[in-house]
Order: sequence, then structure tokens, then C-alpha cells
Amino acid sequence: MAVKHFSVDYKTINEHGTFSAGDTITGRSLFIKAKGKAEVKWTENEGQNPVAYSGKKKYFSLQILLQEGKGDGSEIISPGRHVYPFTFQIPAREMPSSYMGKWGKITYYLKAKLIRTLWLIDRAKTEFTYLSKTNMIIPGLRVKCSYYPSCFLNYISIKILVEIHNNSTCTVTPNFYLYEEQSFFAKHKRNIYTNDIIKERGDPVTASTRQTVTKVLTIPPQLPVSLLDCSILKLEYRLKVTLDVPTAKDPEVKLPLVILLDKSIAAEERQQEYSWSK
Repeated sequence: MAVKHFSVDYKTINEHGTFSAGDTITGRSLFIKAKGKAEVKWTENEGQNPVAYSGKKKYFSLQILLQEGKGDGSEIISPGRHVYPFTFQIPAREMPSSYMGKWGKITYYLKAKLIRTLWLIDRAKTEFTYLSKTNMIIPGLRVKCSYYPSCFLNYISIKILVEIHNNSTCTVTPNFYLYEEQSFFAKHKRNIYTNDIIKERGDPVTASTRQTVTKVLTIPPQLPVSLLDCSILKLEYRLKVTLDVPTAKDPEVKLPLVILLDKSIAAEERQQEYSWSK
């Protein structure tokens, strides 16, 4: 009755180890379940009592029986190493990309199960990375979204120009930010987590002058792509410019930003420019 090792694995189809809608996964195990789902969970203090909020969204669930038993439901497996190949196709519909957030995650995984008795069950699980095709663009194409002013690849430098009219009697200094905003939804409630990814200071602007300040921010290549197609979890990015003004509230400008993944493996670095006036 001893099982020394039980695992489930699969063959990758590209050097990044990612899968998309319609791709086929092949691997080795016994009884397989493939699943994709989103989960969110957090706790808030309301009065003196903590309240838990949670939500789930299932995208697909497939089961494959690789070895049927005899008429009595049993099957004798001899000692040694046994491999059971399997193949299944990811549903050909768009689903959000794999992601791990502050209070939620989107995961895709394979689970294998070996049932020896009603109480003796061996289980194994491995995750695979799913990448939505809607989050890919081909270099050289300009992408426009009706609800976002600009889309960028996750390795591009953004040139920001800020025109500052400093009519005050003191020097002001601009600050440049790229930050993420994670949103989680459960029980008609929204919870937000923000995190600064880049923060840089610009050149000071002296009193009673008008000046254009330029700053180049490079989007880190390891950033996850924007997630806009999940009903309980969203990942959005913002550009923000603030002015340090002594003894006054700091003015700020925010711009939404969509980060996409470059579909080309050997894409050349390019620079895109976005500018505004304040």
C-alpha cells in the first residue's frame, strides 16, 4: 500500500511556460482535474466585530479519468514506476491572466488524485500560468482603448512632460509616480490596495517662472499586465505627478495606464511619449 511519490506534471509549449485560450496541455498522471478560478478574501473591523468578505469566480473545470477499474471498481497496480499520459484543451474563450494580489488571486492548476480506499487518497497539485490573449500586442501596432488614453508594453520608457506655471513666491518641485491599484469586490463592497512602483523627483521650478520639466520613467519588465476582465479582482496602473508646495496643499495630476505584454520574444526597445500641461 506504500506510494513513495505521486505527482502531476505537464509539457510546456513555449519558453515562457504560459498557456492561452484554446491551447492543449499534455502531461502524466492518473485522475486529472483542470481548473481556473479567481478568489478574494479580506477582513474589516466594523464597530467591535471583524467582518470577513470573500468571493469566488470559476472559469472552467475539466475532469479526465485516465485509468478505469474492474467491474468492482478496483485496479491492481504492480510495484514500480507508472506514468499515465493525458491531454486536454483549455476552453477557447477569454479568461483573465494568472495573478497574485494583496487580498486575492487568479489561479489555473492541475490536480491529480489516486484513490486507494475510501480513506486512503493520494493527491498532487501543480499550477500553470495562463496568459489572456487580450493582454498581448504585436510591436509596431498602436493600441487604443475607449476607456483608457494610452497602452504601453511592460518594458517601455515613458517620457513625461509637465509644464509648470509657478506664480508663487517659493520654489516648487515635481514628483513623478507610477503606482498600482488593486481592487477586490465581495458582497457589494470594494477594497483597494495601492502600491508605489516608481517614485522620482524632478528639477525644482523657481518662483515666478514658467518651465517645462521632463522625466523618463521605465516600466519594470517584471510587472504583471493590467487585469480588467475579472469581475471580483482588478489590477490597474496610474501615472501621477504632484508638486511640493510649501504651506499649501500639493496639486496633483493622475493618468490611467494600461500595461500589455509584448508578444514578440525578441522585441527591440522602443520609447513612447505622453505629455500634458498643468
